[in-house]
Amino acid sequence: MATLEKIRNKAGLLVGVVGVALFAFIIGDFLRSGSTFFHQSKEKIAIVDGQSINYQDYQKKVDDQLERYKAQRGNASLGEEEQAGIRQQVFEYMVNQILMEKESEEIGFVVSKDEMKDIIMGDHISPMIQQMPDFINPQTQQFDKSQLLQFLQMIETDDLSGYSPEVQMQIQNAKNYWWNVEQSLKQQQLQNKFNTLVGLALVPNSLDAKAAYEESKISVDFDYVSQAYTSVSDDQVSVSDSELKQLYEKRKENCKQEAAKVVSYIAVSIVPSEKDYKEVETHLDEVKPELAEASDVADIVNDNSDVPYLDAFVSASRMEDNMKNFVEKASVGDVDGPALVNDTYYMYKLVAKTQAPDSVRWNQMMLPAGMDDAQIKTLTDSLILVIKGGKPFAEMAQELTNGQMNGDMGWQTEAAITRGADAKFKDVIFNASLNDVFVTKSSLGTHLVQVVEKTKPVEKYKVANIQVAVVPSTETRDHLYTQLAEYVSKNTKLETFKSAASEAGYVCQNGATVYPNQPILPGVNNSRQAIRWALDHKKGAISDIFDCQSHLVVMAMEGSLKEGYCPFNAVSEILKRELINEKKGEKIIADLKSKNLSSMEQYAEAMGSTVQSVKFVTFATPRITGLGTEPVVNAKAPIAEVGQVTAPMAGKNGVYVLKVTDKKESEVPFDAENQKQSLRANNFYRVYQAPQILKEKASVEDNRSRFY
Repeated sequence: MATLEKIRNKAGLLVGVVGVALFAFIIGDFLRSGSTFFHQSKEKIAIVDGQSINYQDYQKKVDDQLERYKAQRGNASLGEEEQAGIRQQVFEYMVNQILMEKESEEIGFVVSKDEMKDIIMGDHISPMIQQMPDFINPQTQQFDKSQLLQFLQMIETDDLSGYSPEVQMQIQNAKNYWWNVEQSLKQQQLQNKFNTLVGLALVPNSLDAKAAYEESKISVDFDYVSQAYTSVSDDQVSVSDSELKQLYEKRKENCKQEAAKVVSYIAVSIVPSEKDYKEVETHLDEVKPELAEASDVADIVNDNSDVPYLDAFVSASRMEDNMKNFVEKASVGDVDGPALVNDTYYMYKLVAKTQAPDSVRWNQMMLPAGMDDAQIKTLTDSLILVIKGGKPFAEMAQELTNGQMNGDMGWQTEAAITRGADAKFKDVIFNASLNDVFVTKSSLGTHLVQVVEKTKPVEKYKVANIQVAVVPSTETRDHLYTQLAEYVSKNTKLETFKSAASEAGYVCQNGATVYPNQPILPGVNNSRQAIRWALDHKKGAISDIFDCQSHLVVMAMEGSLKEGYCPFNAVSEILKRELINEKKGEKIIADLKSKNLSSMEQYAEAMGSTVQSVKFVTFATPRITGLGTEPVVNAKAPIAEVGQVTAPMAGKNGVYVLKVTDKKESEVPFDAENQKQSLRANNFYRVYQAPQILKEKASVEDNRSRFY
């Protein structure tokens, strides 16, 4: 009983303890699950009108696009700026996709299956598909629908068991690639519909047509004299702070800015030293006798050149100028060089000459891997008999591959075949008799081959080509780094960092603005790391030295710019110049009026100018010869009296006086339909501003700077 009584007395405390424990359990669970929430939040590349773009989805599209670009360029690596450009393209695409789908849903736009079929393989195939290199006929350089249909047939197959794992992977990659293409086509079709809608909304009416006709109806020739505002010194006029602030309020909507950082930086180019050049030249001078005496040059080239030895004959028309000039004058065995061309040393040896076709065209089928020699012979013997029996190679290849390929390899040179397979395979192809069907092997596998065409024989050359690019040595890089590090250690304050640069032999870029998603500093590749540093530091900070491959960069922080309206101080000088010019115009006009001038010659003398002439100016002329864009002249000239000298008028760049010498009125009668057609053409560009307009009206939170 006593125990129960104690429990009753402590009940309030127990409830409190249990409550705290439960709260701790609940909040702990929330925080654990919430970590996923916060993690997901951090993985948002952007939020567009409340809809998120996830980092993984975005990065996958970026990776796909990067691979596509690499494939088109022969798997060449892309620079940082190119990669940033692709990321920007993908970002704009995904933002536009969200906005366009949202807008299309509200309007009721859809893209039907029949529409998609038509723009993919029907009578109105999308230009996007027609421009893809995979579907361009190498002979006609035109879109080949049959190649497209073969590709589509290949990727639509679900049974991949007959293919090697490597080919299966290629087909799967092709399927993924094509899915992205179809999504792009769908969005493009929605965009086209939206553009059409916007275009219909911009249809000019009869009043628009009449106004446009009247603006161009009257054409005038006139003489003019001008006095530039620069002819009056700034100290002859004054601008008050109140006037500046009044103009700032008037121009405020045109003074918007993104959030940004303001920096000063020194970028030191990493270039080879004289010693670096001398070392390469000396080495090649030592190699030259060995190259001249060698009968087998492959190892010498491969051991000493940036490019491997090409065991193939090449026609002079396919050579670079410096090699072409050498082979056309050289005898077999001659060696030339080393010669320096654009930071690369070249040395050549003419190995051999021959008369042979420049290129051949052939059919080919790769035979299945894993077959032994007996199986290959049985298969190829039967295939050769089929072709000799009259069946075209292309037809046979299509039957064996379910229409996926016809075996046509197109026209190729010795060099192309050697690079794609090997030199022995190249020799077999070029030495083969026309239309013979035979089996041969290469480093890629076993092939059934038929050479069908050869070009006429031409002079061809086999050249040992040693080329070595001169690059900065480690010693050179270290020296440049040490010099810059010493400068930074001596100038640790912002002002001295900037002011001491010139004397030390550096150029300091002062007051540069960098933005969160800016890929690189101007002219400095691989400098995104420096921009990321700037985003995380405050005024007065000086960075470590960034190695940007071709440059060493050190940066000092000057400050930050907030998103929104530009601060008054940031634009006051620009506004002040506008007001100064306005007051100079008033002063010049007042001075001229006080002199009671009446002729163009008098005005020319008073304005320190000469009389100039202009012809065929209308109200709608965008730029006037000799004057540029001066709206006040466009407005006044057509309504001025012929032969009368106008009063002085203030323009954008100076004060003008005009005298119309001839005025013509168009004899072409007003044609409302023609005028409307012209206006529609002028409005055409506005249609393609629709995505940007949607983006400006949307809420777009861009978080890319967190990731890149």
